[in-house]
Amino acid sequence: MLNITKINEIKFTPKTTAHVLLVIYYKDNVIDEVKSTIFLGMHIDNHMNWKNCVEQILPKLGAACYSIRK
Repeated sequence: MLNITKINEIKFTPKTTAHVLLVIYYKDNVIDEVKSTIFLGMHIDNHMNWKNCVEQILPKLGAACYSIRK
């Protein structure tokens, strides 16, 4: 069974493409459209840009490297 409170819609488009409104309903509930989300632990956005993912990972890598050096 789907948990409607945890469902999001993300449309993958090039940056040059104009935004087209698409409303999706499930059992009379509107599914929210988001520009970025976390999928399998990776931060992704609607343009498949890795910047947000890298920004989330770098501090963790820095902390891990620092603890290894000690």
